[in-house]
Amino acid sequence: MELDQLKEMWGDVGTKQSNTSEEELQVLLQKKSTSPIAKMKRNLLFELIAVLVLYIIVIAYYFIQYRGGMQWNAWLLLAIGVLYVFYYQRKRKLLNSMECITCEVKSNLKMQLNTLEKYVRFYLIAGTALFPVTLMATGLIMFFYSPEISKDLTVPSGKAVWIFTAVLVFLSAVLTVPVYYINKWYVRKLYGQHVERLKVIVNEMNED
Repeated sequence: MELDQLKEMWGDVGTKQSNTSEEELQVLLQKKSTSPIAKMKRNLLFELIAVLVLYIIVIAYYFIQYRGGMQWNAWLLLAIGVLYVFYYQRKRKLLNSMECITCEVKSNLKMQLNTLEKYVRFYLIAGTALFPVTLMATGLIMFFYSPEISKDLTVPSGKAVWIFTAVLVFLSAVLTVPVYYINKWYVRKLYGQHVERLKVIVNEMNED
């Protein structure tokens, strides 16, 4: 069992200070295919690539296709993309530190795991909250600046703005619920299940 190996090697490191034990422990923590940390790092990298490709395409489309107010959509996506890259760097740094064999692994891993849980929880909440905010912002930008809408409504009346805003709020409220559950499944698939696996290992180690 991987857990038994981990416990035994940790015990060897603490009592015998064996170089061989340290090397074996490092191999176990840094397994490319089975380590929960390695899987999360791969998922995080995959997400980063997907976000960059998608956002670059959409942002370039808005900058090339439109002028004026419609370009606010591009700036909105650019701001979200920058925030995600910052989140990626912090989370990647944390996962790298959790693989550090020269650190006090047994004492620090639980603290790092708690921080990782906070990152994952924040990702779920922020990702869900971002949906209605983006939907409403994009909708209002298109309402005021879209060339297609401008043909029929040159200067939006106060009543039309309130009706359109109310529709956006209603759609946001209705659609955010399924988005939350989809996002919850997605986050657990990429990160949550691996965090739970690490928690089991750490908790069982503390029982010894």
